[in-house]
Amino acid sequence: MTPEQIQLSAAWLADYRQRGEAAPLLPAELRPTSLAEAFAIQQWLFIELGLPVVGWKAGLPGPDKWVLAPIAHLQQGELCLFEQQSEQYSIEPELAFLLATDLPARTEPYSEAEVKAAIGATHLALELIIRPYNADAGAEFLDQLAAGLFNQGLYIGPALAEESLSEKFELVLEYSDQQHKFAAQHPNQDPLLPLYWLVKHLSQQGIGLKQGEWVITGSYAGVLQVPANTELKLQFGPLGQINTFCRHKAVIS
Repeated sequence: MTPEQIQLSAAWLADYRQRGEAAPLLPAELRPTSLAEAFAIQQWLFIELGLPVVGWKAGLPGPDKWVLAPIAHLQQGELCLFEQQSEQYSIEPELAFLLATDLPARTEPYSEAEVKAAIGATHLALELIIRPYNADAGAEFLDQLAAGLFNQGLYIGPALAEESLSEKFELVLEYSDQQHKFAAQHPNQDPLLPLYWLVKHLSQQGIGLKQGEWVITGSYAGVLQVPANTELKLQFGPLGQINTFCRHKAVIS
């Protein structure tokens, strides 16, 4: 793809996202055909949207997958707002790591100890999921990577005590007088593993991480569907609790 095609792809995706709509599949000549092209579109998408990068989502890579995307929106408090109006919203219960120091791009790879030392706090969090494409669009992994891997933003819950980082726990989701229990476990067992990979990979791309940025590394219970306009309570075992109310952001004046 040419630089112009990459920018046109990003502008296409940005236009639909700004309208709160899922997009049709990009025209064939604007679809990425490599991880590098998809990542380049993803980076331009945030420029087209005029959004700052306040964090990253990451997962361990596969043979033909880079699992990473910038995060632009942070939310806290009583409301959890979604861009696309729906009768149900999708969330992922996660842990979010707040960086206390910069990790600038450099030639020498960071050690795990250096990355771990850069973490200032760990919080309960919810990844807010967006549908970038129409359900019948036929989008493949590279298309989804270009569009930000379903990330709309991040809801930040309370901080954990440093010694409380748990590999697995019982997650209890409550809404509308219903209770749902999940055997919650990180997909990589150690939630720090994707963070170590992210720092190394971004550094190789000439991108550093900054103090104050947040990183999430995978859901403890997959994607959870919750009804709109409903108060939610999520108990993360002994780690703490998130209480919030999910609604479409357009209803807020």
